[in-house]
Amino acid sequence: MKSIVLSFSGSALRNALIVVAGIAMLTTFTSPAMAATPHFGVRCQDTFQYTWAPSLDLDTACSDFINVIQGTWPVDFYFNLHGAQTALYSGTPAEPCNSCGGVDSVDVFVMSTHGTIASNDHHYTGYAMWDNKTIAWTSSMRLGDSGRQVKVLATYSCDTLKNGDGLLPSRWGSVFAGGLKLAVGAHDLLWDGDESSMQDFASNLVSGMSIGSSWLNAVYNDNNSNNPTVANTGADKADCWSRQGVTVGQAMSESPLRDSKVGYYCWTNWGSGPD
Repeated sequence: MKSIVLSFSGSALRNALIVVAGIAMLTTFTSPAMAATPHFGVRCQDTFQYTWAPSLDLDTACSDFINVIQGTWPVDFYFNLHGAQTALYSGTPAEPCNSCGGVDSVDVFVMSTHGTIASNDHHYTGYAMWDNKTIAWTSSMRLGDSGRQVKVLATYSCDTLKNGDGLLPSRWGSVFAGGLKLAVGAHDLLWDGDESSMQDFASNLVSGMSIGSSWLNAVYNDNNSNNPTVANTGADKADCWSRQGVTVGQAMSESPLRDSKVGYYCWTNWGSGPD
């Protein structure tokens, strides 16, 4: 029997968007020939200290992702999530540190663990660390403005991109304010034990498919009970939806949007779970 990736507490294709206050800015791009080689970092966690959270079956999927990706692009590290909270938090020495597994030390950061929306305040979403009762909250993250400046965050975790309640910009505002260009995850439940989804995600990326389509197709087609989501920002509505269609190479070369340059949030959900 498959086990549900823990959430602490329609139609196959659903779109949602919300305007937030901001200054509309034109997006500029560098030549693709000038884009640097994307570096990947992977952190996954199957078991948790003192069994404070249920065990998962994710290691094989993460290894399969790496085996495909490293045939095309470098994978700088594959770590667990022991003591990893500071590697995700803004302003810490670990955040831009490659040997520490820091999120801002690579261009594409991939993570698999339990996801949660805080039960006492739905403005907070976070990721379970190995350490007893430790969660890395997005409110303490500002990704993309230190070290190598991560461009893409891909997390196989439940609920963290929940958006039907209109609170995604609140939960993710500080994260995207640093210049993060794209996040993929889930708006509701994901399931572990399906080994091909991460491998297919990697294969899609390598083939040149857009990051968002790579994720939606791989995760949903592997198990139609999954609820994958892609989310990003733009200077305005048109810019936001345009940016959602970037490939890995294009994400490397497009200009980051930080702070007041973020004028719009957009996302796409697949799956039948709540938005």
